[in-house]
Amino acid sequence: MNVLQLIDEIRRQVPAEAPFGTRGKTSSAVMTPLGSHTVGAAARIDAQGRRREQFWCDGVRVELPVLLRLTCAESECPHAIEVRAQWQAFHRCGPAKPLPDPRAPQPLMSEIPVTIRQQQFTARPARFPCFTPCPHGAHPPMVIKKTGFDLFEEGACIGGGVVEADGVRQPRLPTLSAAEAYVLARHLETLAALAMVCESSRAKRGPGRQRG
Repeated sequence: MNVLQLIDEIRRQVPAEAPFGTRGKTSSAVMTPLGSHTVGAAARIDAQGRRREQFWCDGVRVELPVLLRLTCAESECPHAIEVRAQWQAFHRCGPAKPLPDPRAPQPLMSEIPVTIRQQQFTARPARFPCFTPCPHGAHPPMVIKKTGFDLFEEGACIGGGVVEADGVRQPRLPTLSAAEAYVLARHLETLAALAMVCESSRAKRGPGRQRG
């Protein structure tokens, strides 16, 4: 269960039109880029008929905007980075070394040799501006520079950049494993295209002539 599903569940248990005294509570383990958190939510209808909500993360009471940022799946979102750094500092109960900020310039290798099916490629780390909506709706859509790779073969770029799906832009090759999968997929596409060409050629030639 993710955070949005947990919130939907508590709102089904205690809808706004429920009578006074109605209460509900639920909890679930939620995976985040920094690991798993135990998240809880509770709701009740008070004596004035108003609906009240409370939220917890790892047993600590938090406001909903903080919870949404803390459990955001966008590891490079600046809002989430800030809240996670505060959370880490709180749990260390003292001054803490700030978490690395992916937005800050990082020393990257200019080229990484990659061998896939005995072919040699070069992966170049890059940062791609991606207009990204918040998965939790905790803040307006924003441009986030996300890490990824461009892939080269004999000096020619054969893959990289960004790809869009359902209105969300992401690096096409966010990891070296994704680069390997991309090359293997292209290899299979090439084999399928060659098979179609051979089949079409055989169909045009017709049955082979018998030898006299």
